Amino acid sequence: MKRRRGIAGVLLSLCTVFSLTACAVEEAGEQREEISQEVFQITGQDEETEPENPLTIDLDAWEEESVLLTEGGDVWLSGSLEGQIVVDADEDELVHLYLAGVGISSGRGPAILVEEASKVIVTLVSGTENVLSDSPDYTDYEKRQACFYSVSDLTINGDGSLWVFGYHEDGIRSKDRIKLLGGSIEVQAKGDGIRGSDGILIRSAALEIQSEQNGLRTANQGAEGKGVVEVRGGTLSLIAGKNGIYAASDLFLRDCVCSINSVEEKVRTEGTAYIAEGCLSQ
Repeated sequence: MKRRRGIAGVLLSLCTVFSLTACAVEEAGEQREEISQEVFQITGQDEETEPENPLTIDLDAWEEESVLLTEGGDVWLSGSLEGQIVVDADEDELVHLYLAGVGISSGRGPAILVEEASKVIVTLVSGTENVLSDSPDYTDYEKRQACFYSVSDLTINGDGSLWVFGYHEDGIRSKDRIKLLGGSIEVQAKGDGIRGSDGILIRSAALEIQSEQNGLRTANQGAEGKGVVEVRGGTLSLIAGKNGIYAASDLFLRDCVCSINSVEEKVRTEGTAYIAEGCLSQ
């Protein structure tokens, strides 16, 4: 499987640079910092840990089209699969997937689909390359339109790499919040690159996105900081047919390096953008 596949229709153009001065960032004050911290709490569960007695699945030896995971716990995955990984655990169970060199290609619907769980954590095992791809056919999956789709909170960590090819719509999408805490992640998508409806947090990850719609997007607004996009650390390279980053609420960029090429706006928010000096390249 090729590391990179072109996505037809990605339009490239530079728009007027959206920027704020360092003074504007400082005027955000401690209250904005506290709100940001409350929205995205990093817990011990989110951190990379060694699996304890994991369920080990060699996809090369798997004889069925789908792998159905109905219980919480640690799952170690390796090998290639023409099909899907489906998580359908109880709503109070945590599922931790360790991707140790997987190639998952779905001919219909998401390559990884989380139907139910309290939370899903994905660790990209150090030294491994992992590839997810779907196809344009989403028959019976009209409401699950992403190569990696989750109905619950999704955390990705680790030191490995992940390539996501969304040939139908979005690359990675969660109905709740997405946290990217490590790894090298590349996404090519017909829709949005990464969409966390309730929020997106990026720390220490190296992220590269090519998308026909928005690079990063949140959709919901409301209490508890819904819709916030926060990038604190790491590097981002975004090429987008619409907006580089679209935040339904506030946006925080600090201690990071962001390169954005987009047809519409580099950064668009329905709230306030707090961008530290030097984070957004000209």
